[in-house]
Amino acid sequence: MIRITDEILNKYLDGELNREEAEQVKSAIRNSEELQRKFNALKLVHDNLYIIKEDEVSPGFTDKLMKQIVKRSVVPKQQKYFIASVATFITLLCLVIFGLSISAVISTTSPSVGESKSILDSVSYLTDGLVSTLKQIFSGAGLSIIGSIFSIVVLISGYFFFEMQKRAKADLGNGQHL
Repeated sequence: MIRITDEILNKYLDGELNREEAEQVKSAIRNSEELQRKFNALKLVHDNLYIIKEDEVSPGFTDKLMKQIVKRSVVPKQQKYFIASVATFITLLCLVIFGLSISAVISTTSPSVGESKSILDSVSYLTDGLVSTLKQIFSGAGLSIIGSIFSIVVLISGYFFFEMQKRAKADLGNGQHL
């Protein structure tokens, strides 16, 4: 005699039991009110599951899904390029300021004719000139200009960054309705 479990009842409903086992289950169901209730509940679920139709996807579903996956991977790459370009711009701006400072120092410190300076004196004079030029650039109006440039760069980059985020969210929102 087999022990009647929900699994055995499901196999009976699906017709997966051999003839002898099916007869034993049938007999057990007739003799037990509890098994009859279980069997009727499982039969109801079983019958209703066969009525339910599977969802069908559109023919281009796979293509649309793959395009959305590719778009999702492109957005982070664009963000990386954008951040790298902003960082490069700021670095170049700093190098230009530094280069202009050095050129200003060198142009003002050329030795007079007939004057001979030692290397140590020249380096000391150049660094003093560089420091004074940098002080001029980073004080007063020069500092205001540099701060304004950096502020504009940050505002513009922030604007583009948030616009890219909005587009990415919109694309993801549209992609949910494949």
